[in-house]
Amino acid sequence: MIRVPTCVLSSFEPPRVRNGHSLDLFVQIGSLTKTLTATVLTALAGRGVLSLDDPLESFLPAPGSTGITLSHLAEHTSGLPRLPPGISGRDPYAAFDARALDTVVRRLDTLVTAPAGTTEEYSNLGYAGLRS
Repeated sequence: MIRVPTCVLSSFEPPRVRNGHSLDLFVQIGSLTKTLTATVLTALAGRGVLSLDDPLESFLPAPGSTGITLSHLAEHTSGLPRLPPGISGRDPYAAFDARALDTVVRRLDTLVTAPAGTTEEYSNLGYAGLRS
């Protein structure tokens, strides 16, 4: 398995750095949307609209057998890979529209690399699910 350098930031704890990540490295601009997505998620949870422990299949047509919660997606502990299958090229997300996401979500149980909540792996795919 390829280990992707990661850094987990929190307002309550010092950064957790793994697999050779450096705090002074740049990230793709799309990663900035993850902060906004997580902020909206926690605001909705604070208002009681949803719970961070809600299962993903309550919101998307994902198989219930994954055990993935909204919190797992937000914390990169869902067990999902970094990228959706078939992503490549100079603009890898150009063809990854709502229909493509729906197709992937319906088969998440075949894509998980570890049980939800057991490991950290930076996942653009996980955040695509949160933004949906």
